[in-house]
Amino acid sequence: MKNIILKFLIISICFHLNVKADDSIYTVKDNQVFLQNDQNVLKLREEAKKLAFDNAFNILTKKILEPSEIRKLDRLERVDVSSLIKDFKIVKEKITDINYSANILVNFNPDLVLNFFDGLKIKSKVLVSEEYLVLPILKKFNTFYLWENDNVWYDYLLNEYDELGLLKLYFPKKNHINKIQISPKQILKQDDESIKKFLIQNNKKKALIIYLEEKYDLEFNEINSTVSTTLFSDKGFEIVELFENNSYKENSKLSNAKLISKIIIKELDEWWKKKIDSPDFEYSDEYIYFIKLQTKNLKKNISIEKRINEILGKKGFILHEFNNKEIIYKVITKYDIEQLNLALEIDNLRLEKSEEKKNLFRLRSF
Repeated sequence: MKNIILKFLIISICFHLNVKADDSIYTVKDNQVFLQNDQNVLKLREEAKKLAFDNAFNILTKKILEPSEIRKLDRLERVDVSSLIKDFKIVKEKITDINYSANILVNFNPDLVLNFFDGLKIKSKVLVSEEYLVLPILKKFNTFYLWENDNVWYDYLLNEYDELGLLKLYFPKKNHINKIQISPKQILKQDDESIKKFLIQNNKKKALIIYLEEKYDLEFNEINSTVSTTLFSDKGFEIVELFENNSYKENSKLSNAKLISKIIIKELDEWWKKKIDSPDFEYSDEYIYFIKLQTKNLKKNISIEKRINEILGKKGFILHEFNNKEIIYKVITKYDIEQLNLALEIDNLRLEKSEEKKNLFRLRSF
């Protein structure tokens, strides 16, 4: 019995020392500040720093808080954002006779941020997706582009993608090897075997096909642009419903691919949040599950417990019982099993129902 207790204490201590979300989520870069130059550089820098901190905090809260929780935060008169920051860096600064501008990168302290929200009873969630392989196909005047150097659609999407966000995207390199392995026509014809093979070669499980078609309309002397997005996974092909009628359409005198890429990436970020978040999160009922872990692999258990705690928060993951063979945790959450499994995909983990008991699940690696 002493050995069991000792082993559990070691797990618990290591677990609580390591519990924190993906640190990249707490970094805000490309944080631009603009001020009028009053000829006092030190004063300008101090004012710019405060503005950058507040702006970075607003960006962070939109990433990790539900809308209902943001409304709770908005009721506060003032938040001392500087007390939550680990460090910052003035990446770029420009001073003219009239204006002052700066790009200030801000790193928040994950533990301080989570403790701050916990103290206010504000629920924070950091549910990072697995990496989706992106297949950005451009059809321009009857010519297809994918891995070619002049595929500007690829470049615009990559430029708009925020690698520090919750949605993780992977852009394969533009090169001849990829050109040989898979073509735009194979993808658009939904050649699932070719796409599966390409995913395996890139060590990914899912692909997002983002297809932009530009046609020139001679009658109106304008370009017709249409964008559609399709998800490919082990379940097959599925339309990603970003817009009404499942596509974005625009007519303009010149190509608007750059502007459209900004819209698409923003909509994909929202799509991921909707996949994870319950639409009525504030009012939905709570689910109760029990998750069983084997005690034989201490290192693996620590990693698994850390990950589940990141998803559920400190109050949603409770020790229920343990012995020398297994540990059972009680989970109280508003996320259903499908949502939890979606959040666990990044770690190659999946909750599978056990036949032993109602609401009992085992974690499987895949």
